Amino acid sequence: MPLRLSVRACAPPIELWPGVCEEALPEKDREKFAAKKKALALYFSDVPVRTISQKTGIAYYELSRMAKKCLGLADDGQILGFRALIPYVHLRPYTRKADSKLKLSGAHGGCSGQLAATLAAFDEAEKQLVGYIRKDAKVTGIPEKKLRPKDLHRIFLNFLKDKGVKAPKWPFNTKFLGARSIQTFMADVLARNFSNSVVKREEKEARAHLSVGMAREPILRFDEPYDAVEIDAYRIENHTCVTFRTPEDTYAEILLDRLWLIAAVDRLSTAILAYRIVYRSEVTADDVAAVMRDAVTKRWEPQQLNFPGLKYPAEGGLPSGVIERAYGAVWSVTMLDGALAHLAEKIHDRARKTLGMVINWGPGGHFERRPNVERAFRQLGQDLYRRLPSTTGSHPHNGRADNAEQKAITYKIRASDIEQLTDVTIAQHNATPSEGLSFFSPLGFLRQFLDGVHPRCEPRRLHMTAHEAASKLVCREWRVIRGCLGEGRRPYVQVDRGHYTSPVLEDAGQLIGQKVLVEIDDDDFRQVRVFLENGAELGFLKAKGRWSQTKHSRRTRKAINSLMDQRILVISEFDDPVVVYLDYLSTPTTTSKSKLSTIPPSQATDATRVAQEAGMEPVIRPPLEVQTSPNTPSVSEVAARKPILRVVSDTPRKAKNRR
Repeated sequence: MPLRLSVRACAPPIELWPGVCEEALPEKDREKFAAKKKALALYFSDVPVRTISQKTGIAYYELSRMAKKCLGLADDGQILGFRALIPYVHLRPYTRKADSKLKLSGAHGGCSGQLAATLAAFDEAEKQLVGYIRKDAKVTGIPEKKLRPKDLHRIFLNFLKDKGVKAPKWPFNTKFLGARSIQTFMADVLARNFSNSVVKREEKEARAHLSVGMAREPILRFDEPYDAVEIDAYRIENHTCVTFRTPEDTYAEILLDRLWLIAAVDRLSTAILAYRIVYRSEVTADDVAAVMRDAVTKRWEPQQLNFPGLKYPAEGGLPSGVIERAYGAVWSVTMLDGALAHLAEKIHDRARKTLGMVINWGPGGHFERRPNVERAFRQLGQDLYRRLPSTTGSHPHNGRADNAEQKAITYKIRASDIEQLTDVTIAQHNATPSEGLSFFSPLGFLRQFLDGVHPRCEPRRLHMTAHEAASKLVCREWRVIRGCLGEGRRPYVQVDRGHYTSPVLEDAGQLIGQKVLVEIDDDDFRQVRVFLENGAELGFLKAKGRWSQTKHSRRTRKAINSLMDQRILVISEFDDPVVVYLDYLSTPTTTSKSKLSTIPPSQATDATRVAQEAGMEPVIRPPLEVQTSPNTPSVSEVAARKPILRVVSDTPRKAKNRR
């Protein structure tokens, strides 16, 4: 077969060849490149080679060689095409042919291509080096976490010594023994295997970024507001304090643990729909459910601001408070962090069934799946939390203020003030135009879809019964009605050591022993709602005795019961458990590790949360050691009295078990 026919047989149409922008070439090379390009076009159009040579000035014997170069395979998997015609372009790496020579100490030059020639001389050399770089277990055995260039250089030198290479052979005839060549070789291998290099060598943040920036359509598409909502938790990056009233009727600033912020962000509009600041050391399923409940059932209203000059933006706020059709809207998909998988049962069983949505649990640590909520947290950190003098910074070695805890107390950076600043900053976020939304603000973007006589979409809403259930996101558990006719014990339902009854139930002895479904409101555990086994409503049951006095959550009830089990907290039948627990949390301890206050930050945080639940003011209780005075009774007199006083102690004490 003639040479031209054999070349044309394996060549794609010349119109599909990778091209070259001629304007980007130096002016002196444009004419030469244009002549070669024209010659090849004529060559593949069956024009005689002599005619091509006369028209373009390209020698006829160069045409077939140029055609083969253009049909060579490039690193991107395509043919080189017209890229092979660029003047002075290198299509093959440099290959050294001369042997290494003896060099004077410190002499430069004369070593081009030595590493490639050395690797070519030993068949397994390059394979082993690449295996160490890629962390190939078959080559390296137990690989290092992140191999350094100097470690690879040591491996390379040991390999050459084992093969008998020594001076005056390269690299033993150079000052640095080829270290820079190995460094360049390693960088080239890592760059040419980008994905593998990131997965094997870099941290989880870098690995997570591999999933983005690939110019591929996402599998899940959300084209309307409230199609999907992203929910995540963020630890606020500054220390705060809270005001406790002292026994002397003065006020002291007590340091708190760092607080958490949970936010629900609409996937399409990037608007923050709801948020909650959590006074706990860790986020729980109840906190996540509360944010979901607020996003659906709570209408946002501006807070009463205490800061002079601080005000809400003119059209800012949360969608439920400024867009009428956004109030009560329910989304279809909830995107949660896979790291919160331990919360799956409560969220899946309670929130999903009540609100009627799909929950998407992503892999842990892949923050790129929820870009909008992560971006919102980063913006809040930059605009608010990291600007405060008590900031902890985004990293222990980045932005942390000196003596941050002390500054929180000195400048009285209170948690209540942080709540106000957060609310205003979120309102500002929702009212700020964004380039990603074609310079609409998140609220403006939502209005494009929801406002008007004929809105572009109508979000899903809950019917009245479901809306009532969603307003509480209650927990349901099966219990048995207890009681005894022979002993005269009236019927009751026991939940977390609390006895619940009602005027209807206390005389319904025929229900003793039957199973009932108890509906628990985690925010107010003083009463529960009960349904019979056939679904009929029995009504609300109120807690008997001490658990009915002060509003408290189920988490607080469990904490009190745990302290009672350990005999750390002793509560008489006349005491209010919530008040006793709050006194316990507000009592200074000698074991506090904080040098700024006698109440540990974690204990102060719990005290603030319990006080907020109960609507009370946190008060520092006097230490247990009481100073004697003429009017102070003796210890024996106090012990002889009936235990109607609240007793709080840091040491276990014996107490009578009560059924």
